[in-house]
Amino acid sequence: MKIKILDLNLWNYNNWGERKPKIIKFIKKHNPDVVALQEVRDDVKFNKKGNNQAKQLNRELKYLYYAFYPVTDKRKERPEQYKRRCMEGTAILSKYPILKIERKRLRKHHDDRYTCGNLYVKLKAQKIIDLIVVHFSNSSYFSLLHLLETLRYIKKKGIKPIIVGDFNIIDSYVLHEITEEDYKSSLSFKEYLSYPPANYTLDYILIPKEFEFKSFKCLGKDISDHKALVAEINI
Repeated sequence: MKIKILDLNLWNYNNWGERKPKIIKFIKKHNPDVVALQEVRDDVKFNKKGNNQAKQLNRELKYLYYAFYPVTDKRKERPEQYKRRCMEGTAILSKYPILKIERKRLRKHHDDRYTCGNLYVKLKAQKIIDLIVVHFSNSSYFSLLHLLETLRYIKKKGIKPIIVGDFNIIDSYVLHEITEEDYKSSLSFKEYLSYPPANYTLDYILIPKEFEFKSFKCLGKDISDHKALVAEINI
């Protein structure tokens, strides 16, 4: 079978009024089976409590299945800036039924101000598909520790998920060294820059070695500070 995945860091509420209809149009155009999102905010300055950005998008997109992980309380992460309720996390929109949802907090390392966690779902398509959405720490060192922790979690659970999201890992060589035994990366399939402001690649899709990329694109203008990843994967 084939699955089409679209991944995007939403860039929280920056220019949201202008970007939101563009994001909706972009996702509708590519018509993925699964949408993976990072920097999804539930911020009472901009929305009613619980009406996070993924929910707002899905009112137009109408995916039947949805999961959200509000991993970061911005009041705790940046108390000097956030006095109001503001949660940030990751989300999944899916055409396929979600059989299981697991929200896994990642270890918070000394001197790392960021709180991170993985959103794991089990999808029921023609085959059962495991998928993890990640948004690792905004630090090359701590993000690598988060990747290693994620791989240990996968091994312990005995699963081979697709891993997608904002890895915040600039050194793709290190990422490949760590994952190449079990995974293929989108960057090994096709070179791209997913974070144009710094000419970096921070966003990846990792697929188990027995899967194949049928197609892959990194694209999207004025929808975020990141570009979107759109992949068709043979499973």
